[in-house]
Amino acid sequence: MRLMLRPEWRLWPLSSCLGILDLKTAVSVALFFVVFNKVAGVYGLIALLTGAGGSFSQLSLYVYSVLALVAFVWGIKAVKEEDPQKTLYFAHLFFADHMFSTAWTVYFFVVWWFQTPHDGQQSANSPAQIEIIDGTEHSKIPMTDQERVAAAQGIWNHEKDRAAAFIILSWLVKIYLALLIYSYASHLRKGTYRSSLRNRAPVPAMNDTYESALGYPEEDEALEDIYRFPPRTPNTANTTSDTPRKYKVPGLNGHSAGEHVIFDQGEQYASSSRSHARDGSLPR
Repeated sequence: MRLMLRPEWRLWPLSSCLGILDLKTAVSVALFFVVFNKVAGVYGLIALLTGAGGSFSQLSLYVYSVLALVAFVWGIKAVKEEDPQKTLYFAHLFFADHMFSTAWTVYFFVVWWFQTPHDGQQSANSPAQIEIIDGTEHSKIPMTDQERVAAAQGIWNHEKDRAAAFIILSWLVKIYLALLIYSYASHLRKGTYRSSLRNRAPVPAMNDTYESALGYPEEDEALEDIYRFPPRTPNTANTTSDTPRKYKVPGLNGHSAGEHVIFDQGEQYASSSRSHARDGSLPR
């Protein structure tokens, strides 16, 4: 038994990224940035293994980032191949990764916001960091403990709002990226991805805009008018009227002698030209 959402609760799949990029391009570009973020876990793991120090939460995050890096490389391949089933699996994997990352973000948020004193005391996690601090020229600034705490609190109060805004914004961006991947997978499964590309309004070319501003299309239309064939006019050199005339032709097309038959002068001239063409002679 499959659990289905009500039709009014289902989200309509997106057809583009902010109306600028198509789904495949947007997902591919965003995934490259996500992979670059996961690569940082490799360097963090190397730093921990070489004696830089750190907590168990940092070590677990770095190990997870290395494993997720392999999964994201597989996901980029699935997106490139436009495989509907693999892309849907990757969308689930991306959303699960976002939930795991959210858990670590909340943990580090609580530690940094509420458990860290922010009193200006220099802390080191390894002997190498202690050597770096001691070797700095201005590592020992002459100030009292109260002045140091006040200065550190002033810097913290100035930066914490921006840090919180950046964390929330990045979290929302990853939610939107997850929606893009799900929409891309949905269009691939329904076979509507190519039609969504055709439904997008074409962007006018720069050359067309430039030429229209200079008036080139109007000149092209004028040249086309010059080479158009003019409408055929009846030969009025020997006649004074274009109206059909009546002639008495004996026995033409079954008509009796003396019967009035109406001829169009243009048709008479055309038929005469065709008869001369069949005989090989030129009309006079």
